Amino acid sequence: MGRVQKNQRGFAFVIPHDNTLPDTYVSPREARALMNGDIVEYQVEQLGKRSSALIVKILERACKKVLGKVQGSQRQFFMETSEGDLITLENGEKNLVGSWVIATLKHYPSDREMGVATITDKLGQTLTPKFDHLITISRFGIEESFPSAALNEIADLRQAALLEIQKPSPQRKDLRKLPFVTIDGEDAKDFDDAICISEKQETGEIQLLVAIADVSYFVRPGSKLDEEAKRRSTSIYFPGYCIPMLPEDLSNDLCSLNPQTDKLVLVAEINFNRKGDIQSTHFYEGIIKTIARLTYTKVHHWFSGNLEAVPSECHRPLESAKKLFNLLLAQRKERGVLDFQLPECRFELDKEGHPIKAFPFPSWEAHRLIEEFMVMANSVVAKALKENGCPSLYRVHEAPVIESIEELNQLMKSLGFSLMIKEVSPLAFSKVLLKTSGQKGAHTLHKAILRAQKQARYEPDPKGHFGLSLTDYTHFTSPIRRYPDLIVHRSLKSFILRHQIADKNNNSEALVKLGELTSERERRAMEAERFITRRKQCWFMADKLGEPLKGTVSGVIAKGLFIELSDYAIEGFVPIESLHGYYEFDERRGCLRRRPGHSTISIGDPMEIQVADVNVEENEITFFPLLENP
Repeated sequence: MGRVQKNQRGFAFVIPHDNTLPDTYVSPREARALMNGDIVEYQVEQLGKRSSALIVKILERACKKVLGKVQGSQRQFFMETSEGDLITLENGEKNLVGSWVIATLKHYPSDREMGVATITDKLGQTLTPKFDHLITISRFGIEESFPSAALNEIADLRQAALLEIQKPSPQRKDLRKLPFVTIDGEDAKDFDDAICISEKQETGEIQLLVAIADVSYFVRPGSKLDEEAKRRSTSIYFPGYCIPMLPEDLSNDLCSLNPQTDKLVLVAEINFNRKGDIQSTHFYEGIIKTIARLTYTKVHHWFSGNLEAVPSECHRPLESAKKLFNLLLAQRKERGVLDFQLPECRFELDKEGHPIKAFPFPSWEAHRLIEEFMVMANSVVAKALKENGCPSLYRVHEAPVIESIEELNQLMKSLGFSLMIKEVSPLAFSKVLLKTSGQKGAHTLHKAILRAQKQARYEPDPKGHFGLSLTDYTHFTSPIRRYPDLIVHRSLKSFILRHQIADKNNNSEALVKLGELTSERERRAMEAERFITRRKQCWFMADKLGEPLKGTVSGVIAKGLFIELSDYAIEGFVPIESLHGYYEFDERRGCLRRRPGHSTISIGDPMEIQVADVNVEENEITFFPLLENP
């Protein structure tokens, strides 16, 4: 099985659910009946050195609504999508020719006929930033609205939750007197996790309670909500906009660990000795009532010495949390975790979706503290499930292939680093990241190391996590926004409650398919998020045409230079022909060399540029160098 990715020139590729398999070409003839995002069953046909996909069956149509530009005449109107699909319009109008519209499909295309659709939204002649999310949703076949059958189940769940809180099941622990807190971003609306940390002063032992929203109490196997959550598999986060896996009545209310509110949770209790070693773990259902909703910014300020940044009742738990984090951080460095400190571009948007500010997202100690606690919870849950033989989904991240190591060693040599990765181990990679941090070319090297890693996936075979250097790992901490976490919750309950939850996914064959589906949905979400982020970057840089800016060379190819603007974490391209003087690409050194002469432009070199051109539809930002290069 795989997902279709169409190309404007008529052909397509199938992106397999199993991400260990390569993408497969689909001929224009085979692709005629397909639309972008369709899920298909296919066979691989070998044609000499080239393989091609033969479509056996279209399993799921991705798009109900499509975006495109109206074309045609008085007799017939149709729309052309960004992927080159032509769709007949039943209600086209002459005055709409050249306009962008959204249309609802009535008939999908076949190998003989175009699809048929009805216009539902008229967007105008120009696509402005406010339509970015609609463009992305159409391009990636993402569904926003929830079926009424799923929404109708929520009313009964609200009453069931109230009864469970008032008269909890015998096995559910009442933890409402404990000082649980949530720590999230300022704009967060769904709160999956809360923490409670306490320390025994006489022994130095620390107890960490990670309470996760008990989504499995609400979303039962076989329900309409469960079917829809599985189909989506993940929430998708766009700048200023979210497409949730669960309806907002669940994700932002019933399941969300909102402040000062009684909530149902599943708890991972982890007990550490004074050195930070795990002494014991326990898992149970609970009820909590958080004492505060903290943010990363507030905790960062508190860690920096501003004691008024958080309520006084949070001070002692945060002191214990900081102590435990430092102990775990030392263990993290010792085992060789791959820590990539690569900035992400974030935006401040106006009401029309236009980015008025772009900035690198800060990575504070507060972020890393929560991340480390969640990693510990994920790890101990995975170990418990594995040791007790509970069928489940694990988060698998395998070691990179040896060819990638050879390429990285060559890159390090060309960048001037006297280092080599001699073994495929997390510790070997971690040492390179640490030793090169802050040096010229380190940013490019670290991005290359990240690209060399295999993509993590979900599967029922616990193979461990290379990047985290852990033999046991799963996803347990975000069941509001990730379907695999919900499966893990059900598996954990089958263990701690000593009975098997009636889940049709809880067998090896179903779990394999579910792992492939959720891994593919995760990749689709990541591609969509990258796509819309780049559009926002383009809109932002379009406002800076001709403006002088300072950047750093982040990549060198025969056609020119990639320049990253550190103030914004945005990358653009300088064509080689726009450089002052004549340059040739030195492949061995990975630089541009001026002729005549010996001066070079290499990765890590500073460069002053101005924005020469921006093409939003092609996601391209072109720079022009301001000064004569040395």
